Amino acid sequence: MNKSNFWVWLSFMTVFLSSCVYEAEKPPSYIVSDGTTMNTYVKVNLDNSQSSRTTTFFTSIDLNDSTSISEITSLALVVHGLGYDYQNQFQSIYNSIYDIGKISSTLVVAPYFSNSSADNNIYWTGALWRIGANSVDEQSSYLLLEKFLKEYVFEGKFPNLKEVLLLGHSAGGQFVQRYAALNNLEQAYDNYTFKYVVSDPSSYLYINNMRFSDSDGLYVVPDDCEGYNNYHYGLADISSFTDYRTDLDSTTIVEQDVSRLVTYATGTEDLDNSDESCQANWEGGGSDIVSTSQNSRYKRALYMQMFYDSLYSGEHEHRLFEIEGIDHDAAGIYRSIEFMDWLRANLY
Repeated sequence: MNKSNFWVWLSFMTVFLSSCVYEAEKPPSYIVSDGTTMNTYVKVNLDNSQSSRTTTFFTSIDLNDSTSISEITSLALVVHGLGYDYQNQFQSIYNSIYDIGKISSTLVVAPYFSNSSADNNIYWTGALWRIGANSVDEQSSYLLLEKFLKEYVFEGKFPNLKEVLLLGHSAGGQFVQRYAALNNLEQAYDNYTFKYVVSDPSSYLYINNMRFSDSDGLYVVPDDCEGYNNYHYGLADISSFTDYRTDLDSTTIVEQDVSRLVTYATGTEDLDNSDESCQANWEGGGSDIVSTSQNSRYKRALYMQMFYDSLYSGEHEHRLFEIEGIDHDAAGIYRSIEFMDWLRANLY
């Protein structure tokens, strides 16, 4: 081969090989708040369902393509709140991961748990998807999540995947916090590290019957609020709300929950709440504390962490960090310096 032909060949091979390498795109400008549709997604339906309806999982990579992608080491799946703004949530997480330089190794996913029967969606009344409950056609949101993970993420497309990060704000935070406590997916897929980020839900799942009383200054068993420990605030009567798992007992839940890598991210100005029931008020100091400013999402987040620090000291893996000046705003949390610092430390 003469010298001129060699350089032609080398230029061709350089272009060819570079085209074969997976490269993450820049933050996708088509994901905007006016509802523009994300263009890569998969639809999921439970195998034993009698319904043809599906739940959509929007993805940063085309999962319908069977090509293996070895660069991906982390999954970040973000769950929307009651605003059903999965586009905005996806964009906030994607852009923050991009900004810290880890988007080329991260798959970003945003499910849409619908409250409407339009477009053949699986749908839930009362937003009960947020607690793992069954849809109108008897499909648990937690089982749908697990089917997506098993069929599209865990089955060979990402051979170097090491980490599964589940995130949720507001009602999405309720979804993630309860799933962290209840799931046995971690045991089944112990080759992955699971991490959970729970951001400013209005209520939490407590794993025992004790609640902190501001008036008494200690943990008590409330006697003035019927059902305060029923699911989804506590563990009692859980089978009435979801068919997700029928094999659970409180001992098992406590043992696995305290070992889960759960992080609470709370805005210091989230000084309101959308659940003023006595059950929820007992998560912020007592049923008699009815002022939302005195029984806020921010306070309830602090009390959730205090619960583990006080009653499970030395046993638990739950942590909390605060985002100064942020109110009830998912983008404010996910685009904050504090959250991006957390991502830098926690994404592979």
